[in-house]
Amino acid sequence: MLRVPVVVVGAGPVGMIAALELAHHNVPCLLAEQNAGPTVHPKMEFTNPRTMEHHARLGLAADIRAAGVPAQYSFDVIWSTGLDGERLAVWRQPSVEQKWQEIRQVNDGSQPSQPYQRISQAELEPVLLEHCRRHPLIDVRNQWRFESLDQDDDGVTSTFRDLTTGQTHTVRSRYLAGCDGASSTVRRTLGVPLGGGGIADGENGGVRDLPAAYSVTFRSTDTENLFRQGYFWHYFTDRYVIISLDEAGTWSFHAMRQEDFDPPPEDPVTWMRSLMGVDLKIDEVYLSSRWKPQYLIAENYRVGRVLLAGDAAHQMFPSGSHGMNTGAGDAVDLGWKLAALVNGYGGPVLLDSYEAERRPVGLRNMAQSRRHLDVHFQHMQLRKEGASLAALGEFLAAQPGENTYEGIYLDYRYGGSPIVCSDGTAEPASDPLRYQPSTWPGARPPSLILDDGTQLFDRFGPEFTLLDTVGDGRADALLNAAAEQGLPVRHVVVKEPRVRELWERDLVMLRPDQHVAWRGNRAPDRPSAVIDQIRGWSRPGDRKSVV
Repeated sequence: MLRVPVVVVGAGPVGMIAALELAHHNVPCLLAEQNAGPTVHPKMEFTNPRTMEHHARLGLAADIRAAGVPAQYSFDVIWSTGLDGERLAVWRQPSVEQKWQEIRQVNDGSQPSQPYQRISQAELEPVLLEHCRRHPLIDVRNQWRFESLDQDDDGVTSTFRDLTTGQTHTVRSRYLAGCDGASSTVRRTLGVPLGGGGIADGENGGVRDLPAAYSVTFRSTDTENLFRQGYFWHYFTDRYVIISLDEAGTWSFHAMRQEDFDPPPEDPVTWMRSLMGVDLKIDEVYLSSRWKPQYLIAENYRVGRVLLAGDAAHQMFPSGSHGMNTGAGDAVDLGWKLAALVNGYGGPVLLDSYEAERRPVGLRNMAQSRRHLDVHFQHMQLRKEGASLAALGEFLAAQPGENTYEGIYLDYRYGGSPIVCSDGTAEPASDPLRYQPSTWPGARPPSLILDDGTQLFDRFGPEFTLLDTVGDGRADALLNAAAEQGLPVRHVVVKEPRVRELWERDLVMLRPDQHVAWRGNRAPDRPSAVIDQIRGWSRPGDRKSVV
């Protein structure tokens, strides 16, 4: 029997980020994947700025950007009646290069520390897998199919089948993370049901039963026809969507009306040309598939020592690219907490806090994805009703671009978490389009470029960080309590007026995932109680530490 602290089932992006997060905190894991290697399906193609901040923290950002779309390409979206018709509206979004300039110039705490990145899952997975394989603490097992698990008070015993030999392997671990996708065997083994979370009906009269779609991934260098209405990243019509995947000739085509692909096309090239109304030169078709979008969320993210993340926990339409990015946030939250438990400084409340923090984010992002999708439904309805091109253009131009919601990406907050210390202040207002700089407990704090040109976020430690804007010794009581209780904390002193102004307090304690755990202008009266709560050994209102 193999023994390892944590087993991660599923080596898609979420599973690999979870494994790399564990390794970042010096915790070994076994990463099991039933497939032989990375996906060839493009799937997602936008990594949002918060996910890129985590990639930077894990040392992945440079390699991901090198494998993705070069920084000079914009994120423009064209709405049109079709390639054989007229352009209706354009959503403009800066390139990565332009976003870096904005981050440097608008240094007021409202910006991310990292821009977004265009990269398809087919390009992202090999980068993550290479990092996993190189790391000595990650035992990658491809073609290992998860079959069963049994858990007790001390750990989880899981069974895998090696698909190359047929041999069965048993693995004993303290915890298991189910990152095995929408059809998760781990979730089904646990008996955790999926529900719509109140999202399926939509907020604007959308249908409960979402329509199917048909997709084709193909190669073409015929930009004369594709860009006849201007350059685009996404091209939206009421019948189909075209997406530029790599700026090197790889595209995906998605038909949105079931009558257009029922029955499925025998010749995808002729079929696509007929819908587009142009004689597009297509060099090769890589793959085609019919798929059914859903809005579903697991009723529980945790059963005992087994926890769910990514598509195993939530599924949503790809509008706004919230699926994988939400899963990346799950992986980070889950990874640092399991590492804290394995490393001995974390307490059992950390396990409870995972669902308390991440399921509300899953619901929030599902609702945002649905709002994006409803714009498409409203556009289809307006077309059906015979709205003028001017009216269509006016409606679409008034909608923000799907991938411009920095408030959604950066400003999710864990204010109700049992491991976040409330300071009694009211939650600040939020804006889905813009990040509102705040160190309200549970929030992601403001990013800044410091006077010496370095990123403030780069000063944070791998575990907890106490940011001190005065450096006069008032942090000592909290630091001493942390040391006594084994909580690793990096003490960072930054005496810059902008930092103090935006960070709102003299002392701010950050968790490994960069969210605020506690803040104050002096050490708390009972510093050991604060340390106990943020490391998961006590709950809010406990009169004394559990330890």
